[in-house]
Amino acid sequence: MSNAKLRFECVHCGKCCTDLNTLVNTTYSDILRIKNGLNLTQDEVIEILGFYVFDKKLKTEEIDRMVVPPIETEKGLAFTGLKKNSSGQCYFYSNNNKRCSIYKFRPNFCRTFPFTFKLLINKENSNENAIKIFYTEKGLQFCEGIVEESPIID
Repeated sequence: MSNAKLRFECVHCGKCCTDLNTLVNTTYSDILRIKNGLNLTQDEVIEILGFYVFDKKLKTEEIDRMVVPPIETEKGLAFTGLKKNSSGQCYFYSNNNKRCSIYKFRPNFCRTFPFTFKLLINKENSNENAIKIFYTEKGLQFCEGIVEESPIID
């Protein structure tokens, strides 16, 4: 499928929420939106967040693709993200109704999946800078909403 005409419509398959290898990193705004939306205390916020340390050295291009850059810790590069339950799916994914229980307050990572964005800088004229939208690798791997029958994304 060509990037010229991106197509997508969420079919609520839950694959993005239940993939064992997908970690939903969170921005400060995401954490505040969830905290305020669910009226959580600081202790409750800590209960829903995980602190993930990378077990391998990251390449510069991997770091550049991240929504939130990792922070340097004594154990290596790390980031905060939503916790996963014991089966590896997102803490907020409901198996009963196949939906996100915090959909209204979900992180930007979830709001933009299966897309990623890249800033294209025009060094000669900053007024001509542009943002290009692409499918994420994970989106192309398993998102059932990326099909020819899905509507074109503007």
